[in-house]
Amino acid sequence: METKIFNIDCMKHRKSTHLAGVDVEAIISEKGKCILTIKEAYYETGVNVSGNKTDGYFIDFVEDVKPMVVNSGNRKTIAKMIQIAKKIEAVESRNLMSWNGFTIELQFNPNVKMMGQVVGGIVVSPIAPIIEKKKPTFKEEHFEKAFNANATIETIKNGFITNEEILTKYNQYVADRATK
Repeated sequence: METKIFNIDCMKHRKSTHLAGVDVEAIISEKGKCILTIKEAYYETGVNVSGNKTDGYFIDFVEDVKPMVVNSGNRKTIAKMIQIAKKIEAVESRNLMSWNGFTIELQFNPNVKMMGQVVGGIVVSPIAPIIEKKKPTFKEEHFEKAFNANATIETIKNGFITNEEILTKYNQYVADRATK
């Protein structure tokens, strides 16, 4: 049975082999930002990029997105960011192996030109993204694990738990266990 979908982005199911500006726009629309971590960066010859065989620089990401073709401007931006972040020489920052594990933010710029035409495209933000690490929710079951592992308050303070309220709850949990 065929399924008709009416309320859909007309670019969602287009055939493309590599990340494009519309993909970045969609990610930004969904998540607010397009922050991706480089799994590996490499140079490859004879790659099918949306029907054209090309040689070029590419990035595969940790996240579940298509690979990205990396133009010269974006390569320069990434190399400069890595040079600063890792405090390494420019030559070393241009080595693609230095890029692995590095997190970048992609943006869509409608003014990007290709072959003299304004076509829009992906640009790497020259500012490294600030990644907010979510603190895990501490649940009652975690107290049991910590208690059974003979965790001390100092161990917990130096490790997983930093919130005073949780420490108070843990102390209460330990006291309750001691009276049983």
